[in-house]
Amino acid sequence: MQTIKCSYGVEVGQLTSDDLSNYPLVLPYLAVFYVEKGEVDFNIDFKNFSLYEGGVVVGGEDNIVSLSNPSDDVVIAYYFVERDFASNIAYVLPNELFGYLHYNPVMYLDSEKKRAFAIWRDLFLYCIQLPNLKAEKIICNQFQSLFLIMTEWVCFNEFVIEKNYSCQEELCWKFWDLITQYSKEYREVSFYADKLSITPYYLSQISKEFLHYSPKELINRQVVLNIKHYLANTDLSVSQIADEMNFVDPSYLGRFFKRETNLNPLEFRKK
Repeated sequence: MQTIKCSYGVEVGQLTSDDLSNYPLVLPYLAVFYVEKGEVDFNIDFKNFSLYEGGVVVGGEDNIVSLSNPSDDVVIAYYFVERDFASNIAYVLPNELFGYLHYNPVMYLDSEKKRAFAIWRDLFLYCIQLPNLKAEKIICNQFQSLFLIMTEWVCFNEFVIEKNYSCQEELCWKFWDLITQYSKEYREVSFYADKLSITPYYLSQISKEFLHYSPKELINRQVVLNIKHYLANTDLSVSQIADEMNFVDPSYLGRFFKRETNLNPLEFRKK
């Protein structure tokens, strides 16, 4: 497979034994690795996993990942996604999946799941090479399909029993859930801090420590994703979207969207 880099922030390629060293990899915001052939050791945040054909690793820029002891015939497909595009992918996905993958970044696929992944991979590689203005949206849908399939492959009930969040981590996951629930109406950090019965300052501290972004950055990112969804998937006017998103007027929404994306809403809709 040749390396493919897309302007919207996706890179796809393969690693072989000649490409590997014991040095940590520089990862984008989101990275998916799939062992297509052979064996290799993945070291993720100082935990070692021996992977073979059908092994999947989901990580990102916050992880320290290195690969070692590859077999001579190893082939590892990688799918790298930058932050903004990863946010678009995550828009429709369940939050519990990200909690699971944070603590369980490695999956071993059985023969049936390997066949399913191969079907997904072949369609993905076909779509990513389409000379089509809608390729960006198609690839976003392809990634969403993969992660939604993954939700069928994991047992969240077992995870709930075994996971051991700190109090701060619990608050962060609750904050993330609140953002997805209320961001169409509320954009102030104080609203979410009140919901969690903590101060905005404390929310800012734990958000930066565990989610690596300030509460305001996370809220604004979700608001942008909501606006993008309306622009890309509905015929609502900017004025109607402003009403849906609780902006005082369309011009305020336009200024907010321009500041966050460098595009005005109509420019984004025409993409």
